[in-house]
Amino acid sequence: MVALNYETKHIAKNKFSRPGYKLLPVKAFVLHYTANHGGSAENHFSYFNNLKGRYASAHIFVDRTKSLEIIPLTEVAFHANERKEGPLIPSLKATAGYYPGGNANLNTIGIEMCMEKDGTIHPDTIARTILVIQKLQKQFGVLPIYRHYDITGKRCPAPFVSDEKLWKKFLVDVKKEDNELKFSSGTLKKEWETFLGSKAQREIAVKAAVEAGYSANWIKNFEEGKAENGDVAALAIGALIRANK
Repeated sequence: MVALNYETKHIAKNKFSRPGYKLLPVKAFVLHYTANHGGSAENHFSYFNNLKGRYASAHIFVDRTKSLEIIPLTEVAFHANERKEGPLIPSLKATAGYYPGGNANLNTIGIEMCMEKDGTIHPDTIARTILVIQKLQKQFGVLPIYRHYDITGKRCPAPFVSDEKLWKKFLVDVKKEDNELKFSSGTLKKEWETFLGSKAQREIAVKAAVEAGYSANWIKNFEEGKAENGDVAALAIGALIRANK
């Protein structure tokens, strides 16, 4: 189970990446990929925090461990307006006195998926991006989701342009129920994430469940990577309950 793990750390204002322009009412969410092999969300925070000589940015960067908001969701990011003729999606055409012809940059939120060193997008990054969009939908409403490609014709995010089935699956998965566990305690949330990230702790939970009466097949499933994190968590809770009956 992938956790949202959403952090907010805004870059400093500068004309190349965070001009401080007011974002107009949000009309859509735009999906990108970084095309930067091995660059993490933190790496991109550092890059855009010191950007000079070119105009570029996005609101949120997602990697295999976390999602990082680097530009406030009330401000413009430079992520989807390189087409001189304007956006391919007519509803995203927009302008403002402080940003003439800003178009999609004025009314969308840009989300970047980070790439692994081998050029792929990790499944956890994709799953976390879905959680990010679900979070945004709760804040802004269920708005259209576009690829950068849909707006300007740029082949971004490339895997979702090359494989239309992959893109359609992503959109279907966004509509699925948000099953992320919610916490009121930051400490407990951290412990939960530590548990999910520790094979040793999960193995202890599975063995404790088997000792408490669950099928020994769970050990085999765990060793073969067939036990999902939800299974392991339920086994841990079940073992605790059985031990205290």
